[in-house]
Amino acid sequence: MVSAVLPVVLVALLSALQPPQEEGYREREVLDPGSNEWIPEAATDAPDSAIPEARRQLVVGRPDRSEDLLEDWVAENPEAARYYEGVYLLAESHFEQGDYFKAYEYFEQVVENTGGELFNKALLREMDVARAFLSGKKRRLLGVFRISAYDEAIDILDRIWERVPGTRLAEEAVKLKADYYFETGELDLAQDEYVALARDFPAGRYTQLALLRAAEAAAASYPGTPFTDEALLEADERYRQVGDLFPAFARREGVDTRRDGIREQRAEKDLAIGQWYEKVGRRSAAGYYYRLVLEQWPGTLAATEAEVRLRGVGDLPSAEAE
Repeated sequence: MVSAVLPVVLVALLSALQPPQEEGYREREVLDPGSNEWIPEAATDAPDSAIPEARRQLVVGRPDRSEDLLEDWVAENPEAARYYEGVYLLAESHFEQGDYFKAYEYFEQVVENTGGELFNKALLREMDVARAFLSGKKRRLLGVFRISAYDEAIDILDRIWERVPGTRLAEEAVKLKADYYFETGELDLAQDEYVALARDFPAGRYTQLALLRAAEAAAASYPGTPFTDEALLEADERYRQVGDLFPAFARREGVDTRRDGIREQRAEKDLAIGQWYEKVGRRSAAGYYYRLVLEQWPGTLAATEAEVRLRGVGDLPSAEAE
């Protein structure tokens, strides 16, 4: 029994000791006029390829050495079979050294000229470049200056969405952009992006959160009682949608309580209009708005105040006042 197992164990052990194979990617294809099919493009193998050593230098934390190896190799071997793999690794070398925009430029070369796994990997890394810029990482300019690159990050995310619409990566790009606008207080833009996220990915990972954030952005954009309450109307409608579509999630997030808060704000607005009319001596108009508050917003703090104010302008019957 032991003798039968021993050769199998030895084979497995010898296999484990073999160096890992290099990653290979199907990069470029051309249309064969004879068969009308896409076939691998003829390419030359560059002698003494720098790719394995460059990859090793990245693994051991020396992206500077990887960059040195690949800069010359890429320049000298544009027709090599693994050319865009080298460009991808060169991009990684710049990314690991914090030169994110230079990395992005090389990732873009890969995205524009390859397909399959290498294309997807490069696009994922472009997303990482956008994340870095949105988190405050600077873009290097002329090798000396460092400038903010928030606009560049948004452009990168837009291009990702355009290239792979309907995919998980596109969904992530829209959410990242929406979150950035929300966190920086650009609430109208945030609301638009969250609405697009929920609309374009109705069965996605972020649909519930997107609808909730859209409502939060609308509510937060309300400028106060002297202004129109359109934002509150929008927020209330979006909270209602959350409650209708995802009742359990809505209960956890206290959506009903939030809608009660919106009622209070809208009641305060109507009350404030009545108070202004009372202040300028237009008692009849003031009475109209105080009654409006009582009729439309019963049970609110503003309704209690409106009742008191109605007595003050003589528009509440004495019997009712008692």
